[in-house]
Amino acid sequence: MSQQTDDRPSGLSARERRLALAVQIAASRTSLDSDWPELDASLLENRRAPVPSFPLDLLPACWRDWVNDTARSVGAPADYVAQSLLAAVAGLCGAGVSVCVSPAWSEPLVLWQTLVGGPSSGKSAALATLRRPLAAIEQEFQAGAAAEGQPRILVTDSAVEALADAVEGNPRGVVLWRDDAAAWLGQFTSGDAPVDWPNAWAAGALTLPGRPAPVEIGKFPVSMLGTIQPDRLEETLRDGDERLLARFLYSWPDLPLYCPLGERALPDDDNALNRLRRIARQARTPDDPLVLTVDKQGAEALDGFLAALQAERRHVEGLEAAWMGKGGSSVARLAGMIELLSWSGLASSGLPGHLGRDHVEAAVGLWQGYFRPHAAALFDRAVPTQLEQRVRRVARWLPGTGQATVSREDIRRDALLQSAKAVEVDGVLHRLEEAGFLRLMAVESSRLGGPRARRWQVNPVLAAPSNG
Repeated sequence: MSQQTDDRPSGLSARERRLALAVQIAASRTSLDSDWPELDASLLENRRAPVPSFPLDLLPACWRDWVNDTARSVGAPADYVAQSLLAAVAGLCGAGVSVCVSPAWSEPLVLWQTLVGGPSSGKSAALATLRRPLAAIEQEFQAGAAAEGQPRILVTDSAVEALADAVEGNPRGVVLWRDDAAAWLGQFTSGDAPVDWPNAWAAGALTLPGRPAPVEIGKFPVSMLGTIQPDRLEETLRDGDERLLARFLYSWPDLPLYCPLGERALPDDDNALNRLRRIARQARTPDDPLVLTVDKQGAEALDGFLAALQAERRHVEGLEAAWMGKGGSSVARLAGMIELLSWSGLASSGLPGHLGRDHVEAAVGLWQGYFRPHAAALFDRAVPTQLEQRVRRVARWLPGTGQATVSREDIRRDALLQSAKAVEVDGVLHRLEEAGFLRLMAVESSRLGGPRARRWQVNPVLAAPSNG
């Protein structure tokens, strides 16, 4: 009896075969047909989808160089340094700066941010580079305050009472700065807190339970910056309060390439500190904030973004839909920060000015081109929507079919076992086209003159023999 041979490793489970295929795809980085886009192998395994690096070109030139030099000097992704810089501006300004979009819409410079990464990925080193100048400015504030006042900017104690005391001493607000924030973030987003935390994001009023009577705080602006490992964040995203999770800006960058010691430029920390001091001096009080007004051209650019965002929100669900719902507020706040960062590097003695088209478009580019794909990659991995679950199911079914082409009915019947309607399968097909798994073929007429059923070509790399 002859022994049958098989090019594939024997005894592999379905999961192991998918992993082998994902590794093969990742190694080749392209499909067999050069006309095909790069195939998103993350759909075959529970991995994070590819995400963009922080767009340093959207930062003012004076800060762009400092962020890049600082990141290279400590061996961290520039993403973490740039995010820490935004958190520093939020801590210095808070409700002391207001972005006026219209007479009925204003935003404080409050940000909630989560930096995601594994151990030794550079998160702590990046945070330290901004924590030092914030601490120096805080000491200067305290030295100039009355003997009984010790205003804070940076707070590490997440207890609501400690934050309330800090805001009482610094009414424009504080930044809660937490390295390794897994336990805190899980507790914070559990929804069991006795206070309404979204008001802190909006710099609104807050009521603290107290005895013998509750304590009322007129404005409670609290920015947040925390670091967390991916698996711990996934637990939080699955179990946390959607209202709170939707307000965070997430960043999960790739590790940077190694920078040789001889190529690491010393960052200009003295000038960076002076620029942060300039920003801090412009922030006022919550009752009389520095107002940055969006001008007519800026409003037109913002209108275009909001209209497109409203249309896109009809096609998403779950946590991603809630997160996108905060896009307008986030863009307005980012535009204000971009203006302050730009102004801080100017020699002019004038005040920060209006927010024009350039500011809004830069903020839109930062939110749409950076923060959104990072958030989507996290949500798809931790809390996939029904659409994403179906997409992954079909992506893992395709390599085993041996078919060069498939129809919508093939996928609905054989891959999804008739668990989806035809219109829902259309969404799956569109997503798989974007991911490089399928490509719509030209539709020819049948012999009777009517159109044939549409078919999609399967990416040839999915049928390529494994090289072992």
